[in-house]
Amino acid sequence: MKGFEKFLLIIFSIIVIALAICVLLISTGAIDLKTIFNYINTWLVDNKTIGVVIGAIAALLGLVGLFSSSENPEDKKGGLAIKNEKGTVYITRDTFENIILSVTRGYAELKNVKSDVSMSNDGIVANVYAYILPDTVVPTLTAKLQEHIKASILKQTTVEIKEVNVKIRGVYIEPQKK
Repeated sequence: MKGFEKFLLIIFSIIVIALAICVLLISTGAIDLKTIFNYINTWLVDNKTIGVVIGAIAALLGLVGLFSSSENPEDKKGGLAIKNEKGTVYITRDTFENIILSVTRGYAELKNVKSDVSMSNDGIVANVYAYILPDTVVPTLTAKLQEHIKASILKQTTVEIKEVNVKIRGVYIEPQKK
């Protein structure tokens, strides 16, 4: 569908350029608007079948262009395509987030962990949001966690992650039983 969408974009661009040139020529008085409309009207009346076919095709192309989407299912989830000699491997954002969450399960000091991964041309950035238990030494914990996440993602996906940002939301207090 991508080639067809490009074709529609080219057709639309040509129509917009033609309309812009016509507006410029009409505005400067180089062409007479009444003469053009009379010519088009005469041609369409004489060639009704061609006019109906052109109108129907233009309407269909317009509707297809309006409602088409260039997103692949892989693009909606976001991910990374890694090409090798045997083909392409797609690693989704969910995969990276699941790896991060599996790493954080090994840290008893972390509670209510959530992760978010953003991908761009600059690289992959992971954000980890968590609550910590009282008496946790934050710098020590976060440094170990960051290194562990980077190493796990590299080992499992062969992708080097650019940043791991750990955002401590607060101190987790265990609910007291009544």
